[in-house]
Amino acid sequence: MPVKLSTHVPDQAVALHLLAGDRDIVLGRDPSCEVPLRHASVSRRHARLSLSEEGYWQLQDLSSKNGTRIDGQRVSFQPLSHGRWFALGDVYCEFEIIDEDTRQALESRAADRREASAAWTRRLHADTELQQVLADLLNGIVEVAECQRGFLLTLDREREMRVAACYGLNPADLAATTFQGSRSAIERVLAERRAIYLSDRRDRLWLADRPSVIAQGISALTCLPLVHRGEVLGLAYADTTDETHVFTELDAELLTAMVEHAASVLAATRMAAQLAQLSACLAVGPDGSRLLGSAPRWTRLGADAESPR
Repeated sequence: MPVKLSTHVPDQAVALHLLAGDRDIVLGRDPSCEVPLRHASVSRRHARLSLSEEGYWQLQDLSSKNGTRIDGQRVSFQPLSHGRWFALGDVYCEFEIIDEDTRQALESRAADRREASAAWTRRLHADTELQQVLADLLNGIVEVAECQRGFLLTLDREREMRVAACYGLNPADLAATTFQGSRSAIERVLAERRAIYLSDRRDRLWLADRPSVIAQGISALTCLPLVHRGEVLGLAYADTTDETHVFTELDAELLTAMVEHAASVLAATRMAAQLAQLSACLAVGPDGSRLLGSAPRWTRLGADAESPR
């Protein structure tokens, strides 16, 4: 039977691997492994999954440096049942046995989501007016990410971040200190110029340390920089209170393509200069409605504020 293996590398989108049982599967940091895991805590060839002659799956540690753990205990060889979690260094993995119908349904859903993302990208390519670009970009990100709220930040003339558009949020709420949790995530994106996805069990431990995140019930969030030729034009943010939501590599693939295309559209149509002059915030509705209001400045975290992990 096919296997679905979900690998949770810290700070990265969850990778879903659909595996057959006709050969051994090696997990490790080496790119040649059947399941490559890019994390310093993982050995080059860390562990092996195999199907026994009796028909059950088994996990074997390959003399790794940081060990293979199940329920917190190091193991060298262990049978695996459906729904079992194990850890390779700091990377957590969920093992699920699925049938062929489930495998085909997963592939079909992935194809549908790629088409939906492509449709939003085509709309962005056709947009020529700034407000429409911002509305379509934010609508597309919230929909593709399967989130409930979102906003866009752009740079003004003083190179300060300003809220340019919001979805499911009051612009005034974004200027309040109660958004401290997502501010910490945004600081990381601005500092590192890379997207982050916080949604798995380890990520939620970090989210739970932010009082505002607890108050808002945020269970998963993503932040993506809008970068064109090395210049940061802005940032996109989306979150959800759905406790079952997990960002996958497919989410990362689709969202990255969308923001990269949007950044190119903004630059190509000379909209970046307009963004710097922006003094209004666009409230975007799920039906495509747009309402202009004043654009609050985005308050950066102070030196005494909580630092991101």
